[in-house]
Amino acid sequence: MINFFRRLFRPPARKLNSYGLTDTGLVRSNNQDSFGIILAHNIFLVADGMGGHNAGEIASQITIKNLISFFNNKKVSKMRGNPAETRHSFCNSFNQTNKMVIKMATENDSMHGMGCTLVACMIDNNTLHTCHVGDARCYLITKNEIFQITNDHTSLAQVSEELRKNSAFASLPPRHVVTRVIGYPFPEDPEYHSMDIDSGDRILLCSDGLWSMVDDQQIHKTIQSAESPKEACESLIKQANEAGGNDNITALVVFC
Repeated sequence: MINFFRRLFRPPARKLNSYGLTDTGLVRSNNQDSFGIILAHNIFLVADGMGGHNAGEIASQITIKNLISFFNNKKVSKMRGNPAETRHSFCNSFNQTNKMVIKMATENDSMHGMGCTLVACMIDNNTLHTCHVGDARCYLITKNEIFQITNDHTSLAQVSEELRKNSAFASLPPRHVVTRVIGYPFPEDPEYHSMDIDSGDRILLCSDGLWSMVDDQQIHKTIQSAESPKEACESLIKQANEAGGNDNITALVVFC
């Protein structure tokens, strides 16, 4: 009964200004990135597909579609104002989606090996919740600084962290070798974070096709100077293409 009244009198979700944009880039023949915005619940999603033929595209699209279905009104009502439930729900959604994508790839030879990186966030009043696997990123942009909230799940990131702790020489693996993705059994749980945010802060979710082409300081400058999330997304994708457009590019920007 107490939980019922807490949900009943909980303040409505704050209204945010958001926009997402995806682009094939200048090298790839198709776009395997996908994104989703659940505006009523302030939930934002970006997936970057991998796999031969169109399998990566299918994996990312199915992943986004499944998460949008997962975060229904009843589910989000339990999450809002409840950090423990929010963390559980995010991890559960990732695990359910992972099992579904693995099953589809197992049952269809044309989808064998498909998967995607995935980053999701929810803004619950003044709290930002994030969950991710792979190297799709979430950034927090304040007036003066940019913070990468997510850690890349890649072989390169793992080796770089070991080198930071121990300066002994080690050869670096390719940047694109991911260690946790939707479509493969997780060696570890999805990574989850929560942090306080302020009015005026800005959030960026993006695929590696953006952050590998545009450095953090330019991302900060672009998003801070933009008049709208739409302007920010268009400018970031343009810059990524001007730098070579080596991969599919997705940017999703939220003004808090």
